[in-house]
This record gives sequence, C-alpha cells and structure tokens, in this order.
Amino acid sequence: MTKVQAPRLRSALVYRSRLIQRLHEGMKEPLTLISAPAGFGKTTLLTSWLTSNDTPTAWFSVEPEDNDPVRFFIYLLTALQRLDPHLGTSVLPLLQSRQSIPLETTLALLINELNTYEGPGFALVLDDYHIITTVPIHQALAYLVEHLPSQMHLVIATRADPPLPLARLRARGQMSEVRAEDLHFVREEAEQFLCIVMALDLSVRESELLQVRTEGWIAGLQFAALALRERPDVSALLASFAGTHRFVLDYLSEEVLTQQSSPVQKFLLDTCILDRLSGPLCDAVTGENNGQEMLEQLDARNLFLIALDEERRWYRYHHLFADVLRSRLRQTQPELIPALHRRASTWYEQNELLIYAVQHALAAPEFERAARLILQVDPSLVVRGEPLQMYLSWLNALPKKVMDQHPILSIYHAYLLLYLGQLEAAEARLQEAEAALQVHEPTDETRTHRGQIVALRANIALYYGNIECCVELSRQALNLLPVKVFLRAPAIAMSVLAYLNDGNVTPAMERVAEEAVGHVQTSGNLSLATRSITNLARMRTLQGRLHQALATYEVVAQKVLWPEVLRTLPSGPSYYFGVGDIWREWNDLDTAQEYLTQGIAIIEGITTADAPIIAQGYTSLARLLQARGEYRQVFALLEQYADLARQRPFMPNLFAQGAALQAHVALAQGNIRAANHWADGCSLSINDDLNYLYEREYLTLARVRIAQGREQSSRHLLDEALVLLARLLADAQPKARMHSAIEILVLKALALQARGDLPAARNALREALILAQPEGYVRIFLDEGAPTVTLLSQVEKVDSGLQEYAQALLAHTQYAKAVPPGSTPASFLSNPRSGQQPLVDPLSERELEVLQLMTTGASNEEIAERLVIAVGTAKRHVSNILAKLAVSNRTQAVARARELGLL
Repeated sequence: MTKVQAPRLRSALVYRSRLIQRLHEGMKEPLTLISAPAGFGKTTLLTSWLTSNDTPTAWFSVEPEDNDPVRFFIYLLTALQRLDPHLGTSVLPLLQSRQSIPLETTLALLINELNTYEGPGFALVLDDYHIITTVPIHQALAYLVEHLPSQMHLVIATRADPPLPLARLRARGQMSEVRAEDLHFVREEAEQFLCIVMALDLSVRESELLQVRTEGWIAGLQFAALALRERPDVSALLASFAGTHRFVLDYLSEEVLTQQSSPVQKFLLDTCILDRLSGPLCDAVTGENNGQEMLEQLDARNLFLIALDEERRWYRYHHLFADVLRSRLRQTQPELIPALHRRASTWYEQNELLIYAVQHALAAPEFERAARLILQVDPSLVVRGEPLQMYLSWLNALPKKVMDQHPILSIYHAYLLLYLGQLEAAEARLQEAEAALQVHEPTDETRTHRGQIVALRANIALYYGNIECCVELSRQALNLLPVKVFLRAPAIAMSVLAYLNDGNVTPAMERVAEEAVGHVQTSGNLSLATRSITNLARMRTLQGRLHQALATYEVVAQKVLWPEVLRTLPSGPSYYFGVGDIWREWNDLDTAQEYLTQGIAIIEGITTADAPIIAQGYTSLARLLQARGEYRQVFALLEQYADLARQRPFMPNLFAQGAALQAHVALAQGNIRAANHWADGCSLSINDDLNYLYEREYLTLARVRIAQGREQSSRHLLDEALVLLARLLADAQPKARMHSAIEILVLKALALQARGDLPAARNALREALILAQPEGYVRIFLDEGAPTVTLLSQVEKVDSGLQEYAQALLAHTQYAKAVPPGSTPASFLSNPRSGQQPLVDPLSERELEVLQLMTTGASNEEIAERLVIAVGTAKRHVSNILAKLAVSNRTQAVARARELGLL
C-alpha cells in the first residue's frame, strides 16, 4: 500500500528548521494547512518533519482515483491502521462490504471510535489533497475537522485551499498555516540547496541571482541546477533566465530533457502517460524489459521521480515534470499516445485493475474497449452510487454509436441522472436506450433491458404525481425483469411507493409491501431495504395502526445495527420522521422532537434525500411546533422548507403542502384572514376530482370553510365543508386509511357543531373516538383547538364507554381557567400536558344552544320560542353564559365564544 507510506527522505536536503518548528507548534491546534503552488517542497517538508517528530503519524498520498468517496475513506482508514490495527475496525468492513453505506457514516463511526481511543495522540497527513474535487469528500472532511478528537491532529498539504471553513477555524485559533511565502527558499536556503545538495560551484552572487529569478521557487531552482550540471555556463543561463514561473519551467525542462540520453528521453516520454509507475507496467507500455532498471536510474539521478514505497516498486513523476513530459509528447509524437494508453489499459486489465484499465481505454481513445471494460465493473457499484461521478464521466465520454451498441449503459446513465434529480436528461437517455433496442434481435437480455427502462419510467411518473401510470409501469417492469437483476428490487419498492402515494393501504397492498421487504433483503442494498421497511411502516401508519407501525420502524434500527449508519442513509430520515410523528401523535412532544430534529439534521447534511421524505420531516416538525404554540418557529421552519422546495426537484403537491400548513397554523392563531387568502389562491374546490396527494390541502380547505362558516354564521359554507369531508371520507375508507378517516370525522364533528347540530356533531366525534381509541391518538383531536375540547367534554352524552378515553384526551389540554380577554386559542396550545379545560365552568349543552341563537341576534323571547322554554329560563341561560365567559353583554359574549372556538 504505497500510498499510505510517507515518501523516503533523501539524505541530502535543506533542513528547514524554522518551518519544522512551526509544524511542531501547530500540533497544538486541530489542523495544519500547508497550501502552496506546485514545486514548493510541501511533501519534502512533511517528510523532514516526520523524522524529527515523536508523534505517531499516518500518511495518505491522494491520487485522482481517490475522488471516489468510499475509496478515499478506505485508504484513510488503512493509513490509520498502520499506526494501530484497531483503529477504524468498525468502519472499514462497512466500506468494503457490498451494502450501501453512505459517506457520512464513516465520519460518525470513526469519530465515535477515536473519541474512545486510548492510544497515544497521533497525526494524519493528507498529501496532494488538491486532487480531490468530489464535494461529498470535502463536506465529510469539513465535518471531521469540526469534530476532530483531541488526540488527533490533521495535516493537509495542497496546491489550493480546500473548501473547508478556514476563516472560522482561523478566527478560533484552531488552525496553523504554512503558505507559499513561507516555503520560498530564502537566500541562505537557496545557496545551501544549490551549492551543497546539488553540488554546484556557484558564487554567493550567482546563488542570489538564481534565488531572485526563481523567487525562491524550489522546483525552479532544481530545474536550474540540473541544467547547470549539463551546461555549466552560469553567465549564459542567468542572462536568459527571466519571466514567470511558467516560462522558467518551460525553459528549464527543455534544458533538462535535451541533455538526457535518447533511451532516457524515450522512456520518460513513453511512461509520462502513467500516474504511477512500476517496472512491469513500464515494460508493458514501452515494449522493453528494463522498466525497473530505468526507474532506479532516474531515481538515482534525482530526475523528479518520487518513490511511493520502501521497496521502491512504485514511483510517480513530480506532477510538474509529468506535465512537461506530456506536453513534449503531444508536440513531438502525438500519434504514439493512443498506443501507449492501449498498452497501459491492457496491462491494468490483465492485473484486474479495471478502473485504471477503463481510464486508459478512454484516453486511447478505444471506446468499444472502454465500454466492454465498464460492463465488467460490478454494476452494483452503480446502484450503491459510490463512484457516481466516475461512472458519469465514463459514460459521458462514450460516443452515441458505442452507447447504442450497449443499451444497458444508457440505462445505467439514466439511473444515475435520476439519482441526481435530472429527470429530463434521464428520460433522454431512456429514449436512446429504447431506440437502440429496436435494432437488436429480441432476446432474454433485450427483454430485461426493456424492463429496466420501464422501471425507471415508473420512477419518473411518480415524481410527476401520475400514480396510475407509476403503478402500471411498475407492474410491467416486474413482469419483464428476472428475479435477480439490476432494478428489479427498486421496481418492487417503487410499486409500493406508488400505492402509498395513491393512499391505497388495503390488506392486499400491505401484502405487496411485505413482499417488497422480503425481496430487497437479498439485494445487498441497505438503503433500498431501509426504504422498503419504512414504506411498510408508513402504510401501517395510514392504516391507523400506530403501534405496529412503530414496531416496523424499529426493524430498521435493528437491521442497520449502528445508529450512525442509519443517520447517514438517504432513506434514513424517513425512519426518524416516521417514528417522530407517531410520538407527536401520542403527544410525547419531547421524544417526537428528538427524532424529528435528528431527521432534519440529516437532510441538511446530504443532498440525496427524496423530496417526499423532506416534506414529511418539515411538516411533522412544524405540526409539533404548532402543538407547542411556537408559531414564530413554525413559520420560520416552513420558510426554510419553501426554500428547499425551490432548490430541489419537488413534486407540485409537495409545494402545496407547505402553503396549506401555513394556512392551518394561521387558523390556529385565529388569523382567519390569512387562511382565507390561502383558500382563495389554492385553486382547490370541493367539486374537484380528489387526489390523495392533495388530501392535506383539501383538509385545510375544509378547516377554512368551517372557520368562515363559524365567523359569518353561514350555513352554506359549513355545508360546503361537510360535502367535501364526505367525499374525502368516501375515498379514505375503501382504501383502509383509518388515519385519514379519524381526522375527517373530527372535522365533520366541528362543522356540525358550528352549524348548531350538536347531536350529529357528537355522533361524528364518537365515530372518530371509536377508531382512535385502540391506538391512543391524541394530537389529531387536540390540534383542532377549543371546539374539539368542548365536544370531548360532552362524550358521556353519546357513549359512556368512551368517556375514559375522552377524559384522558382532555387531560392533555391546558385549559385550566377562563381565557383572558383578547387571547386566541393559539395562546393555549403551548403546553399540551397541563390538563385543563376551556372554562372553569364549561357551558352546558342547553347554554351552547342558546349561545348559537345569540349569534343570530335572537331576543330572549325568540330564544324561548325556538327552544320551547320559558322566557325567564332563557334569561337565566343568557346570564349564565355572560358570567362564564366573563363578559358584560351579548355582543361581547359572541365575540368571546368565537375566540374560544365555541362557535
């Protein structure tokens, strides 16, 4: 493992005591950053520091292939295990497994492990980190730096500042820095390098001139020294030595190269296409048998060759030197380049290093060979999404003609684009695959490819909210795809998700979901298995079986074993949101908030969470904050959700959910005007063809109509709400959505209550309670405010068997005393545990009837006539109502009752 060994330190070098002392002092801080352009001696400085440093140090030399996040962290852990074989033992097997373990898991597990590590303090060096361009690696490293265990020190050597929170670390005094201005050879160092290390006979003045002309740039000085070895005319060299670094490099590289023997020049140019060199690989590329001998010769002559291991089997050229060699090769022998890459690709293939084989085949360019090699790479890697950017770069490099010869590559391409949310581009790739299949003879393979195309189109249909199309396409895909083939397991999961989005959770659909769980268990895809289990749990939640749903969610936690793994799976947030929302419904708001905020934190840290999962989390947390009465936080959270919806590909109904929830919260605050504004602009009607995806919005519309009807004493508006609720109930019940049915029945009870039909209102509430009691529903009643509390206090009038449950619900409310004037029901929702009622002395059933008539302006005589009671009795009821509401006249009583939601 040459890349996890520090390069060997040459015996002759300039010992840079001032910089080594700075590195020693920097160990007090979490991070040391060595950032300077190429050729400034960063690696040499670090290897010098290692020889004078008693701290155990792990080394990782980064290469272009390490842009694959999993590969990067496997090597990082391998480097650490060279210090202590026990470091990273819980993480490395996960990364090396075939299961989908997202990048963030590595950091979470590793940090936890390092925090309990009892060994000595140590340092980790990441050399050539500028090669890393993958954003997830940068994000993970930033997280590691922010949470670095106290016994660990990180050193990053790079040509450019990495995208880490450097300003914050600098402001906190948590970072030591070595920059280009520090690494420049000063006059004394340049003289020592030229005269002692390179053994040149130069005067002090000549050394100073070279130091000035190169600006202390170490690589430039080394090039100059090599040129002077072969051409000792110092005056001529100095006279022509001027310009920027690029010109200096061009001049010196030409001087160095032209002074080498023809065999050495040929070897350098033939092998410069390689990022790493070994004797056998060089033999394959050059066609000679002297690869190891030439490498040792170049190493001995200090020709910018860096040994990568102690055994000196693997080397690499100095990056700048390699660039110069490649430029020279392109200028002098461009026709040779394809053959060199072809030979390298063949050697890598024969040695089962397929990633390198593909890269050289593409560089050749031999696209048909590259396609064949890509197809040899384990397709499950594409499913797990580990080397996503690498795969995309490969596929983008292949011409259409070659892609048409291998339709499965277009299918892989479409899958990756869907993973990134690029739906239109994915559909274009599917169309290309479909067209290519038209010219192929029908075979089992082409049938499978057609099934894979259909499976991906089911995913696209689901995004656009076309549930029927998604279900049908998923069915077709399952008919076409063999049992064990790429995309069959996702197709099964997609069919379940389609049923969920249709609101169909009948026992038959539950069996499909259970079968999906069983199937994906064998797929080796942990993320997909988690998604399937959470889909089944969501289905059981919609069925109103909260306890069984919670038990199903917990299967996820048992399956992944480590909470850190679960928190970093793309489907992991669905677990936290599902569990959190169940606890919210049971009114354990502290437990619920713990789960929900964990899920939100995951979403904020990754870019792969599905839009429906994001919506689930934000709306659940908003409803929890509403239950606490924290309305400012609710609206801030919903604004944050709206921002996310604009940034990511969200289905239209998910945009609508946030706006509808804002209207719902406005109603809870008593802000009917804001809710009316939403209702006027939401484009929903009670006569629409109902779509389950918009059920939350329709329920909010019903709430608004009830509030409007109550405020305006409008039977028409209340009847509209009842019609809409009846239609929603007719959709929910046949599809076994008991959860929806309970909520609809509660709203029906409120509409009937507002209309003055109290017996019917109590009966509707009774139906809801019967459905809700076995599973212990709480918030579904309490979130509707004081009107529901009033009805709950009268449950014994319709069903004494439900009285205990109703009393338990009332115990969760906090209405302990008369509401102070000017308050709204919202102000009483901040503490759901205090066990109070809306009034010290609640209004009786008859008083509620009198109150309802008072809203019409009926006189005492008219009230008596309508209720068939004596006028004196009517007066007494009115007097009692005024006293209980703490007001002095009828107008105030009606206004107060509306504030309390009694009307």
